[in-house]
Amino acid sequence: MTGNSIRIERPSSNEQLEQFARLPFQVYDHRDAWWPPDVQNEIDLLARRSLLASYLEIEPFCAWREGKLVARVTAIVNRRYIEHWKEPLGQLIHFEALEDEDEAVAAMLAESVRWLRERGMRAARSGFAAFLDYPYAIDNYGSFPSFLLRGNPPSYHRYFKDAGFVTEKGQVDYTAPLSAEMIARYRAMAESTSAAGVTIRSWREFGFLAAIDAWTDVTNAAFDRHWGWNPVTRAEVRPMLTTLWETPVADLSMLASIGSEVVGAVFSVPDLSPALARVRKGVGLDPERGGGARGALINIGVLEKARGRGVALAMAARSYLAMSSRKMRFAGYTLVLDDNWASRRTARSLGAHVTGNFVTYRREL
Repeated sequence: MTGNSIRIERPSSNEQLEQFARLPFQVYDHRDAWWPPDVQNEIDLLARRSLLASYLEIEPFCAWREGKLVARVTAIVNRRYIEHWKEPLGQLIHFEALEDEDEAVAAMLAESVRWLRERGMRAARSGFAAFLDYPYAIDNYGSFPSFLLRGNPPSYHRYFKDAGFVTEKGQVDYTAPLSAEMIARYRAMAESTSAAGVTIRSWREFGFLAAIDAWTDVTNAAFDRHWGWNPVTRAEVRPMLTTLWETPVADLSMLASIGSEVVGAVFSVPDLSPALARVRKGVGLDPERGGGARGALINIGVLEKARGRGVALAMAARSYLAMSSRKMRFAGYTLVLDDNWASRRTARSLGAHVTGNFVTYRREL
C-alpha cells in the first residue's frame, strides 16, 4: 500500500491473472492498429503451466489506483540465463501502464525490484529476455509496429528513468522493399554460396520437424555469446513451432548446410497482421508495416566456423525471394543490436533501411 489510494498486488487467482493479461487492451485499444497479447499464453506462463516456466522464478505485480488497474509487470529470475552468463541479473517483463500514472508505476517497480534483490539479484533488466520480452520503441509512437515488437507510449521511458533505470542497449528494426531490382540481386545472392559447397533449403524441403531441431541447435551455438540470449531446448521449442508446419513459415524459413552439417538457420514468418492484429474497421495499414504486404525475417544465425562465406546473406535472400513469390512487397529484418555490425551490414546488403529504433533498460541493484 502507498498513499493516494494506490495499491500494489501480486495477482494469483485465475480472475486476477486474466485482468493482468488484459491490461494492454486499456493501453492500446484506442489505436487504429496494434498487436494484442496472447492472453492465455501469458496466463499459462504466470500460472507456471508453460514449459519455459520450469527454469524461471516468476512473480507478477499490479498497481491499482482508486480501484482501477493502471500498471503491471512480472519479475523473473531466469536460472538458465544466470548459469549461462554467470551474472545475477533479474528481469522485468510484461510491463504496461496507463498514461500519467507515475506514482503508481514507481511504487510497483520498487516492489518488483525489491523482490529481485531479495533473491540475490544484483541488476535488473527490462526490454529483452529470450522468448519472453522485447525492447521499448523510441520512435514511431502510435504507429503499427513490426511483428513481435512494441508500440509503447513515450511515457514508458519516463517511468523507467524515474525508477533509476538507464539505457543498456539499443536495437534497430529494418525493412527491405521487395522491388524488381532487389529480387534480381537476391537471386544472385542465393546462388553465390553453391560454388562454396553450401546448400540452402527451406524448412519444408529439409523436413519441418527435423528443421525445428536444427534451428534450435544452430541458434543456441550461433547466439552463445550474443548479448541477452540464453539457451533453449528442443523439447521447449518443438511445441512452439510444430503447429506452423502447414503455414508459409515452412517455405520462408531456411537452413544452410555444408555436406551433412547444418551451419546456418533463418526463421521467417509471413505477414501475420491480417490474422493477429487488431485493426480498426476501415483502416488500411501502410504496406511497409503490414496489411498482408510485409513478411519478416525474425532470426538469423550462422555457426562461427561457417562465417565469412556469405551464408547469412544467401539464406536471407532465399527467404525474401520466397516472400516475393507470395506477393509480399516488403520484408522485415528484425531485431538487430546497434553494435552488431555484421548483421547490420547484411541488412544493408539486402537493401534494407532502418524503420524502427528500440532500447533495453537496466538498473544496478
